[in-house]
Amino acid sequence: MCEIVIADSEYLEREVLKDIINNIDGAHIVGEGRTGRSAVELCAALMPQMVFLNLGLNVKHSLEAAWQIRKSNQSIVIVLTAADGKGLFRKDLSAISADEFLHKPVRPSKINEIVRKYMSNFNAKKDVDNLQSKREFSQNIPQTVSKEVAKALHYINDYYTDNITLDSVAGSVFLSSNYLSRLFKREVGVNFSSYLLCKRLDEAKRLLGETETPVLSISNSLSFSDSSYFCKVFKKYIGSTPKEFRNETKKRIYNASMC
Repeated sequence: MCEIVIADSEYLEREVLKDIINNIDGAHIVGEGRTGRSAVELCAALMPQMVFLNLGLNVKHSLEAAWQIRKSNQSIVIVLTAADGKGLFRKDLSAISADEFLHKPVRPSKINEIVRKYMSNFNAKKDVDNLQSKREFSQNIPQTVSKEVAKALHYINDYYTDNITLDSVAGSVFLSSNYLSRLFKREVGVNFSSYLLCKRLDEAKRLLGETETPVLSISNSLSFSDSSYFCKVFKKYIGSTPKEFRNETKKRIYNASMC
């Protein structure tokens, strides 16, 4: 569920926006206000994933509100709207703490596109958070799992860089693929393919951060079908491209060394 706050001084504008957003599967308006101040208060109290904030007549106050919202919640998606553009089309949205800028009247299809785009990002983040929470199984397999699942985990941890499949893992522990799939999901909390992907992404992050190995070589070494697919999956679950991740890691290491 994507929870959204809207703030617009025009009642009819709010009603139109509410109608559009509430008809998007998975999106829900949790609060509405008339001013930037109300948007700040609603976002602080409700912690939504998105906020639609109209610049209104007082652009300065609205941008201040956007800045305050961003300061209190770094991950929230801020969408600014304005009737006449307010001269912001040429500005860098990141400089004013916004992710998107829409010129009114906004087409319903555009709102739908933006909400769905960020909903996809939210879902990807939840997926990777869920995957990363299972790292304990790869570092120290708990005694609470069955003997069969423990063997399967050991096999995956040893051969995740190879082109292994559920069938090959099931064969290594003498179980049917369907039975191992159900057992694995019940005891580990994620399915086989998600766990395998988590292992490969962890290794990809290590190689990107600690070596100068080319992205294509990393993709091949982890048995991804091709480098473009690897980059797409990495971007979806990690939130940045392999190149961006490597550059950011280098920057953090450099900044830490200067302290």
